[in-house]
Amino acid sequence: SMFNANCTNIVLLNYMKRACGYPELETVDLISSNLTEKNLQPLQLYTKPGEYTQSDVTARGTYVLLKVEEDEGGVKVYTPLLESEDGKKLRAVLENKANDDRKRLGLGKGAKK
Repeated sequence: SMFNANCTNIVLLNYMKRACGYPELETVDLISSNLTEKNLQPLQLYTKPGEYTQSDVTARGTYVLLKVEEDEGGVKVYTPLLESEDGKKLRAVLENKANDDRKRLGLGKGAKK
């Protein structure tokens, strides 16, 4: 679906949650769908709710909605809400990032809340 990014982050994320069928999720974020992008990272829009989204996204860019959770060690765990082959690839990239963060913090692999 297409969304207008000319609004604050909280307005866009809340609208996207409802429009995509995930109104019950507490925290969501976006990530570029370009898996070849170097340093692929979630945008962390949820950490700056009052800022305007257009300053963090590329015009006509393609992004994937993410569920955001925190494990026992405080590591952010991002899960793509895209059910496709690209969603599976993105999930693997994000799981590796979370595992790297856990190692960096001296926590066990896969420590979940």
